[in-house]
Amino acid sequence: MTLNISKYQPGLILHESIIGSFRANSDNLHAWCERNGVNKSVVRNVTFGQTGGPKSKVLLAELIEAAGAETVSHIYERRMAQHAADLNKGAA
Repeated sequence: MTLNISKYQPGLILHESIIGSFRANSDNLHAWCERNGVNKSVVRNVTFGQTGGPKSKVLLAELIEAAGAETVSHIYERRMAQHAADLNKGAA
């Protein structure tokens, strides 16, 4: 089964959600990159949406799965809700 990554908006919140999920699961992104032979800069470009081709989408799905898809989703959704609330406060 392939993870549906379309609900995630690339950027800082996604990047930090993945990092946080790795940490919550007693791992880290740097170690994952080393284990999988992936350059950290490539991962950053993928999570920030600077590359978005088919290979990047596969890598993003792999990252989210490795970090813990459920945890990434939870962290991401909470951060996005907080961001929206912060924006609404500024508009008032």
